[in-house]
Amino acid sequence: MHILRFSALVIYMTFTTSSMHAIAGTGEYNLDWRVDGEVLAYHTCGCADACWIAEVRHTTTNAIQSRLRCDCEKLYFSHPGLSNENIVSESCSSINENADKPDAIRQTIEYLLLQEISN
Repeated sequence: MHILRFSALVIYMTFTTSSMHAIAGTGEYNLDWRVDGEVLAYHTCGCADACWIAEVRHTTTNAIQSRLRCDCEKLYFSHPGLSNENIVSESCSSINENADKPDAIRQTIEYLLLQEISN
């Protein structure tokens, strides 16, 4: 009897974990980023890929250099050490509806970094 309950629990946990992963979004992968010693990592967190996080990280330390994220509605940017997270747009549609979303993310981060440095 205990084996039957344990088997049922394992099957339940397998399906629950699979479902939760689907709800939570995709695994992380790298977008095009041409700065030596850095990587642009991206993953979604829900809302049919309208919730996502893109982070520029140092390749050896994994320290976050900058972060652009969408919470399904608003677009946020932060540059640790230089600025706290700020809303940069009330909508993420310019990125989410772009035919080349990865390139739009990269270009937006590059633009915002230039703005941060020039201020």
